Amino acid sequence: MKVCIAEKPSVARDIAAIVGATSKKDGYMEGNGWTVTWAFGHLVGLAMPE
Repeated sequence: MKVCIAEKPSVARDIAAIVGATSKKDGYMEGNGWTVTWAFGHLVGLAMPE
């Protein structure tokens, strides 16, 4: 299984359509060996070098 975490649901839906994850579940989509889920907002940020 491969997992993709998108920044928001709309991006997750687009990615899921491309990879063939068409089965909608509660908080994620799966299919074709993929699980696509999402968060709300940025997951990481850049830090200033020390």
